[in-house]
Amino acid sequence: MQTRKDILGLAWPAVVDNLLHTLTHTVDMIMVGSLGAAYLASVGLGGQVIFIFQSLMIAITAGTVAMVARSIGEKDAEKARKVLEQSLFSGALVAFAVTPFLSFYAGDFLRIYRAEQDVLFIASQYLEIAIFGTGFIFICLASAQALRGAGDTRTPLVVSSIINATNVGLNYVFIFGKLGFPPMGARGAALGTTLAFAFGSSIYIMLLWRKKLRLHISFRRFSPDFSIVRKVLNIGTPAALEQLVIQLGFLAYMVIITSFGTESIAAHQIGLRVQSFSFMPGFGFAIAATALVGQNLGAKNPKEAEKSGWEACRLAIFLMVGIAVFIFIFARNIAGIFVSEESVIDKAVIFIRILAFGEPAIAIHFTIGGALRGAGDTKWPLYASTAGLYGFRIPLAVFLGYIIGIGVIGAWIAMTVEYFVRSFFVSLRFKRGGWKTVEVF
Repeated sequence: MQTRKDILGLAWPAVVDNLLHTLTHTVDMIMVGSLGAAYLASVGLGGQVIFIFQSLMIAITAGTVAMVARSIGEKDAEKARKVLEQSLFSGALVAFAVTPFLSFYAGDFLRIYRAEQDVLFIASQYLEIAIFGTGFIFICLASAQALRGAGDTRTPLVVSSIINATNVGLNYVFIFGKLGFPPMGARGAALGTTLAFAFGSSIYIMLLWRKKLRLHISFRRFSPDFSIVRKVLNIGTPAALEQLVIQLGFLAYMVIITSFGTESIAAHQIGLRVQSFSFMPGFGFAIAATALVGQNLGAKNPKEAEKSGWEACRLAIFLMVGIAVFIFIFARNIAGIFVSEESVIDKAVIFIRILAFGEPAIAIHFTIGGALRGAGDTKWPLYASTAGLYGFRIPLAVFLGYIIGIGVIGAWIAMTVEYFVRSFFVSLRFKRGGWKTVEVF
């Protein structure tokens, strides 16, 4: 089947890319976790704040991938080039402009979580440095997404491999104080990651400039074109709002988690790291669905676009159910990799096993949500995320955790229930077909 072959050809490099990226962050968490549960919890909280700021950049990357995919489907490489150039320029400008402000108020953002003082202190040390990497992360993310939209998932894999290897090496040096550097702990993790993404962004710019890829940029021919930027933002703003809604919802949800103590925070971070591994097939097939749906709509073939979306979804479900069985059975062995405290491991095992039941829903949400974004229909994923987080996850976490009294376990159950709500909404939209008539130019 050609559709399945196309999906697998696009998905496997993205899956490997995500595997390497997740493995890198996992190694980081293991290194930081060796310093104690407080360090593990702190870096996790700092990362949550970073994700909130990054969600604003999704407005540009989501619009970019939809417009690039549609342009490639129309066989208009020049239009794709202009979209990428304007996206990189506007996004990097905004990211670097707001970085000093975000760094200055890092501690204020963290206090929202109401975690224990030692956790907040370490998290602020991490965040004050890590925030300076957001501009570089944007360049890497936008470049990779644009290339994937053009059907090139292998170049992002190669560049990501370099970034991840650099990140692990630098973090080891800076966290533990090797090669003559002093031990920096959480600050070392932030510095290593920032420098790795700075290196990666320079690689992307060089590759795109040399015109060896399906997409390229031209410094000589570039001039700001705010009409393109507006179109990118018109498509991407709902996706950015979706991410902002998600991250603010996560913030409120994390306030609930932190109220149950440092051990619960650490167990939660372990579970999230394990879950990020289980996301890999969903992430890869979502990228394939995004590219193929966008390209088929550009080629005036909506029937093939729909077929691509559903096939990607079926493949993702098949693989993620297998992963769910694995993490359920080996939950204790996996949790023990991160920390040695038995009390934290016990809680992490419960969380991992609860998460395993949500894997089919996550597969649907990822792939069908990716298909909708490829069509430029970015509003329905926003509606699904809003309904799931604020209508189910947070109220149910409060009800089960505090009113029923089962504590952090109730919050984790609420998280899994919410994934099924999101998957229902995006599937309903995709089945009804309204996304086939969305205009991106």
